[in-house]
Amino acid sequence: MIYRMALARCSGCGRPKCRTKDYVRAVEPVGYPDTAIICGSSGCEQAAVIWLDRVEQSAYKSGERVFQFPTHAVKVRVADAT
Repeated sequence: MIYRMALARCSGCGRPKCRTKDYVRAVEPVGYPDTAIICGSSGCEQAAVIWLDRVEQSAYKSGERVFQFPTHAVKVRVADAT
């Protein structure tokens, strides 16, 4: 199953603030910080971590490693927890 609402933000921009979702955990994409995943904040071009909501965090803990962004433009594979 692919979860669809993860967001990408760099460490400087931090945890996404959203009215409808509560992002609770950041995970690193494969290859971070030398990754193609770039912060989704306007004007920022730093390498980003992937922020997961509670449902996605549970899936991550169960071994899911592929998450999709809301626009369905791309999916991302995240690294195992360190």
